[in-house]
Amino acid sequence: MNSLDVPDGYLAAVEAFAAALRPPPRLGVDEWADAHRMLPSKGAAEPGRWRTSRTPYLRAIMQALSPHHPAQDIVFMASAQVGKTEAGLNWAGFVMGTQSAPMLCVQPTVDTGELWSKQRLQAMIDATPVLRSRVMPARSRDSGNTTRLKEFPGGMLRIGGANSSADLASMPIRYLFLDEIDRYPLDLDDEGDPVSIAEARTTTFVRRKTFKTSTPTIESLSRINKEWLASNQQHYHVPCPHCGEKQHLKWENLRWPDGKPEEARYACEHCGVLIEEAHKADMLAAGEWIADFPEREVLGFHISGLYTPPGLGLTWAQLAKEAEKKRRDPLQWKVFENVRLGRTSADPEEKLDWEDIKARAEPYGLRTLPRGCLVLTAGVDVQKDRLPVQIRGWGWDNGLICWTIDNVELPGDPTRHAVWDDLEALLAEPILNSCGQPVRISRACVDAGYLTDEVLAFTRKHERRGWHAIKGVGGARQIISRPSKVDLRRNGVTHKGGANLWPVGADAGKEWLTVRLQSDGKSAHPADRLEHFSEHLPDEYYAQLTAEIYDPNKRRWIKQRVRNEALDTAVYNVAAAMHPALRLHLKSESWWRDLANALEPPTGDLFASPAPVSAPIVRERAPEEERKAPGSLVSRLA
Repeated sequence: MNSLDVPDGYLAAVEAFAAALRPPPRLGVDEWADAHRMLPSKGAAEPGRWRTSRTPYLRAIMQALSPHHPAQDIVFMASAQVGKTEAGLNWAGFVMGTQSAPMLCVQPTVDTGELWSKQRLQAMIDATPVLRSRVMPARSRDSGNTTRLKEFPGGMLRIGGANSSADLASMPIRYLFLDEIDRYPLDLDDEGDPVSIAEARTTTFVRRKTFKTSTPTIESLSRINKEWLASNQQHYHVPCPHCGEKQHLKWENLRWPDGKPEEARYACEHCGVLIEEAHKADMLAAGEWIADFPEREVLGFHISGLYTPPGLGLTWAQLAKEAEKKRRDPLQWKVFENVRLGRTSADPEEKLDWEDIKARAEPYGLRTLPRGCLVLTAGVDVQKDRLPVQIRGWGWDNGLICWTIDNVELPGDPTRHAVWDDLEALLAEPILNSCGQPVRISRACVDAGYLTDEVLAFTRKHERRGWHAIKGVGGARQIISRPSKVDLRRNGVTHKGGANLWPVGADAGKEWLTVRLQSDGKSAHPADRLEHFSEHLPDEYYAQLTAEIYDPNKRRWIKQRVRNEALDTAVYNVAAAMHPALRLHLKSESWWRDLANALEPPTGDLFASPAPVSAPIVRERAPEEERKAPGSLVSRLA
C-alpha cells in the first residue's frame, strides 16, 4: 500500500484515464515531416529522411498548414525547384498520418493529377512506414487505394483535375490543396472558375484550410499573383554575412561581369559587399519571413530561384548563365521571369504601330538572304481565291533572329490543281544567299482551317519535303504540338487516318512575335533587332502584320483590320521554325556556327549593296487551265 492507502492498480487506472483525457501534443506539419517522411530513392535529389533544415523557408509555411494554426488560407507564389509541391506533399502525408478528415488535391488536369499521384504521392506513401500502415496497398482487394483515391482511418484523400467539374464538386472537403493554379482553365464547362468551385467544397467545415501554390504567368492571367496581392505578402529575409543586415533577395542585385556568369555574386543592398554563394546555406538557416501587410488574414509567401538550397537546384552562376542566353529573346526571358524568378511577366502591349515597324525596314532585296540568314521556312494561308505565302529566314546572334525574305500571293481557286502547282514551284525553288549558295525552304506550314481536304492532299504528298498541314488551336500554350492522324477525303474516297494535322497555338505564336516586335522598338541599332524587314515590302504588309491586338480584359487577340494574312503566315513560319524536326530555337551556337561555315564561306557578299526587287515569278499554264483560273502571275501584296 502507498502512503494514501490507495491500491496501486487504482492509481494506475486513474493515470491512464487522465492520459486519455489529456489532449495530444500539438504536432506541426514540419515536425511530422521531419519525424516520419522518407524520400524515395527514385526521383528524389537526396533520398532518405526529409529534413526541413535543407529548405528552412518552408517551415513557416508548413506550420501555417498545421491544424492548430489559425490561418485558413495560405498562398505560395514561387519559382520552380524551391519545394512548393513538396510542402503540399508533406501536408497530404500529415493529414493521412494524423487526421480523420477528407482532403482534396487538385492538379491542372486529370492526367497530370494521375501522374502526380503515381510518381509523387504513392512514392511518398511507399517510402514512409507510418503512411504504409494507414493506407492499404493498392493491390489489396477493396483496399480503398487507387490512383485517384487514398482512404485512411476516418478520412480520405482525393486527387482531382481542374478540368473536371465532377472532381471539384462531388463532396465536402476540409483540407484543399490547389497546385499550380496558373495552369487551370479559365472557365470550367461554363460553370465558372475552377478555384472558386473547389473552394466552395470547404464551406461546411469551420476549421478548414486551403493551400494555393503556383509558378506565376503573365500579369493579367496569373491567379497566384492576384491571390498574393490580396495576402499579407511575406518575403524571406536573410542576413548578409558581412554586415548582418537582413534583406530579401532580388534578381537585380545579382551581379557578374559581362560574359562571365560563373563569377555571379550577390550585392548586399546595405553594405554593397559581394556575397559568395558559399554563404547561402547559413543565410537561409538564419532567415525569417517578414510581411508587408501583417494585418491581413490571408498568409502569402513569395520566393525566387535565388533561394534554391545548394545541391537542390540552379546555382547563382547557372541562373546568370541562363539569363545571358535568354535576355535577347523576350519570350524566353518571360519564361525565365516566371519559372526562375517566380514573378509575373508583363502583358503584351495593346497595339503595335505599323508605321513604326516600317520605319525599321532595311536595305536588302526581297528573295535575297542577308549575311547570317541561314535557314528558310514558309507559312501559307488559304483563302477562297488565293494562297498568301510568306517566306522567312532565320539565324542566330545570342538568340533567334529573323528576316522577312518574301511575301506573295498566288491567285487562283484552291479547289483546283493549278494554284497548288504554283505553290509547289514556289516552295521548291531555292534562294541564293549572300555568297551565291542556294538555300532551300526547310519547313513549310500550310493552314488547313479552310478547305481542309485540299490542304491535306497537298501536304500528304509533300510531307517528306517538310511541308505540313496545320490548324490553329485557341488558348494552346505551345506554338506547335504533336500531330494527330485525321481522315483524308479525296475523289470520293475516305482514307482513315491518312494524313497528319499539326496543332498550332496561334495565340502563343502571336504573343511570341509581338513581344519581339515590341522589343525591337527599343533597339536603336538594326544589329540589335530580332525581326528584320526589307524596305521593298509594301505598306499593306505592315498593316496586316499588326492587324490584331491583345485585349487583357477579354484575354484574347482581337482583329482590327479585315486582312491579317501577313500576321497569320508569320506565325506559321514560327511554327515551322519550331517544328520537332527543326527546332531552331533549341539549336546550339556550335550548330549555327557550323552551318554558317558551310553556307557562308569568306568569298564575298553578293548583296553588299541594296539589291533590286526580284522580278515577279510567272508560272505557265495550259490554255484550258488559264481559262478556269485566270492569271498565274505571282503578285506581291499591294
